[in-house]
Amino acid sequence: MLVVLPAARPAGAIDAGSTGAAVATQDGWWNRLQGPQEGEPEGNPLRPVLPALPAPPTVPGDAIAAGVAGGQPALLAAVGIEVALPAGGLVESLKLILKESPGGTHNAGGAKVLACPATTPWGPAKNAAWRDRPQADCSLFQAEGVRADDGTWTFDLTGLGSLWADPFAFAPLAQNGVVLGLDATASPTGAQVAWSDFDTGNVVVEMVASVVPGAASGFDSFPAPTSSESGAAFTDVPAGAPEFVPTAEALTFSDPLAFPTGQPTFTTYEPVVTQAPGAEATTELVAAPQAPAPVRGPLLAQPAVGFWEDIPTPTALLLPVALGLALLVGLTLGPGGRPLPSWPRAGGLSRALARRHPGGDALV
Repeated sequence: MLVVLPAARPAGAIDAGSTGAAVATQDGWWNRLQGPQEGEPEGNPLRPVLPALPAPPTVPGDAIAAGVAGGQPALLAAVGIEVALPAGGLVESLKLILKESPGGTHNAGGAKVLACPATTPWGPAKNAAWRDRPQADCSLFQAEGVRADDGTWTFDLTGLGSLWADPFAFAPLAQNGVVLGLDATASPTGAQVAWSDFDTGNVVVEMVASVVPGAASGFDSFPAPTSSESGAAFTDVPAGAPEFVPTAEALTFSDPLAFPTGQPTFTTYEPVVTQAPGAEATTELVAAPQAPAPVRGPLLAQPAVGFWEDIPTPTALLLPVALGLALLVGLTLGPGGRPLPSWPRAGGLSRALARRHPGGDALV
């Protein structure tokens, strides 16, 4: 569905409706010669007393303009655009259409005008200071304007519209509108293009949007399985088909250290034809008798592995030899193998004192 909306300032967020909506919200243009210049020191004492430069005579009062001079941008324009989509909506086409302002376009033969997404918020302005211009990032998206013979410029912003309002995007791009500027490397020197401004009603946004069925509610939109006349759609069992039926015993445990006392069984259904007197024959599926599942007993303790069975033969032969050597060394040394205590040698005075009787008489 084609939505063509004239320029209008909405009071707030626009209503997406059932088909989506897109409108132009504001415009402006900025002059490189207005305000502080490149390299001008911050806080220049003369700047507050300098009057603002008048708008160039080549830019009509009801227009916005973009131009180049000296191999670099001299004028930049911007148009605010707001896009709203319903749940599950996708942008199939988004176009910005501008009309040249009479007398505002000069030396524009072969001029290349680019529309790039603005990455910073901005407000309506005319002949505003250069440092206040909105920043743009042409690496995210850029659209070259196409000029018709009647002076109408068309910018295809379909890809940018998807970045703005893609319902599947994790972080959609902020809707700050587009910045319009001439490519200084591909445009003639002194080229300038002026377009009728927002208030003239010549800023038009056209959008075609579609709604993806089920995208609004995700997996909830898929139809639920239906039931058939004979029962649930996924429970009908053909004749002879095995069905896994867990028994109650298979889910119980008689002992923490034992296997389950019962095991799952596979039940086979057999068709049984019954016919009552005076009625049509009917076929039913009846479970065929099955042999009871084997019951496994509890886990039994197993004997431990013998010690001597794991010892290598050379090691087993060396053990008696080592024990015999230890016993032989113990018997050879015996008590003499222990170190004797060392006593200090006593002198003559010590010996004489040792011979005296404790009562004072000399020992005989």
